[in-house]
Amino acid sequence: SSGINAESQSKHREVGLFGAIGKCDDGSDALQVFSDSRFLRFRTRQKAMRNRIVEPSRILQFFALPTEIDENWLLKLLEDNGCPTPSSISMHKSDICSSGLLEYDHSDEAVDTCVIANHLTGSLPGSGKRYCLKLAFTGRRQMPESAMEDTKMHDED
Repeated sequence: SSGINAESQSKHREVGLFGAIGKCDDGSDALQVFSDSRFLRFRTRQKAMRNRIVEPSRILQFFALPTEIDENWLLKLLEDNGCPTPSSISMHKSDICSSGLLEYDHSDEAVDTCVIANHLTGSLPGSGKRYCLKLAFTGRRQMPESAMEDTKMHDED
């Protein structure tokens, strides 16, 4: 027997907050507590109902990218970061941002892309405009018909 009891209970009745941790070099607090943040997704029953937990699928939604980007730019960004190549891309532009869908042949490829590329940040060449690539699983099992007409990567050969 190793003498370690993994099932022993804590001597503390609750998790306590740290005392004064200190300051960062920029003068900000070294510790921030977000448990009371209004941005906490599951803080109230109403907020929890608005948040969906979706199992991984072959289709990822991307959003919050600048309107200046196109499918080729997005493909290069994914490739440069070691992500699998999507089999098709459907891009939509609004007045303020670009968004769309990435379809992969296998859900493992979509998971890899989400792990590698979610919240990638950078600047657009030329303009210096900042971006943050945001990815999420859609819950869809296949691309919508309108998206199928947009871009098929394998059909270009």
